[in-house]
Amino acid sequence: MRVVATVNGLITSELAALYALRYAALHGFPLTLLHVENSQDSPDDVQRSMNVIEEAASLDHVSCERLLLTGKPLAAIRKYLADNRVDTLFCSTSRHHKYFQTSLRKQLISQPLPADLAVVQVVRLDAASYVKNIVMTIEEDRLSVQKFTFFTAFAKAYEADTEIYSVTLVDAKKLAELDLPLTRNLLKTINDHLSHYVKLASFLNIPLHIKHAVAGNEIDQILHHLSHHNFELMIVGNRWLPNLSRLFRNQPIERLLRATPINTIVFYGRDNG
Repeated sequence: MRVVATVNGLITSELAALYALRYAALHGFPLTLLHVENSQDSPDDVQRSMNVIEEAASLDHVSCERLLLTGKPLAAIRKYLADNRVDTLFCSTSRHHKYFQTSLRKQLISQPLPADLAVVQVVRLDAASYVKNIVMTIEEDRLSVQKFTFFTAFAKAYEADTEIYSVTLVDAKKLAELDLPLTRNLLKTINDHLSHYVKLASFLNIPLHIKHAVAGNEIDQILHHLSHHNFELMIVGNRWLPNLSRLFRNQPIERLLRATPINTIVFYGRDNG
């Protein structure tokens, strides 16, 4: 197994690759720095970024290789993933893009890949090397084993304290009807469903806290929570969506990526977990 990081010569992809490096170092996997040749990226900048990442990899004793592909990016990457045993593909994303622009990130999330996908939104350039507090947001008790495993890997890699932030969505009418006993019962049920993850974190010696919110808007509540706490990294899960579904569905994750004040990794499990 190996970890793959796409590199385009920008500082954001360089930092995304450093997250990939930490993940690879924890698991003892080699790291592949992948670039698909195109007219938009500067070859010199790509090589400089790869030099920086390789230097960091040598300090972490991680085997590192370069891979230059040609052709259409999505097809080239899918073929490489299909022909090789890849644990996770890391790819950076940008806040600024045209609505109908088909970025590499949008192409990659259009359909399941034969590897897990980690999309990295870099907001703070200094936070990739210093992570002491990590938060993972979930809706109610919806947490897959794949996402929890990814989350705990970063907790171990950085020796960080962790928090699961569970948001329960309710409409205005139900919110008005929730009294204290009903709220306690609701949160107790969620805690019961998450209790095995708390035990796993304890076995792994990972400090884990669970916090709850009941809100009418998930993204507003998450952004409010982030603004009142000192996290360096947020991990969220999402599902693969075909191109047409992404056009006609409201996508909260897009708003979250545009507005997040901290570095964020969106995890897509290979089996949609």
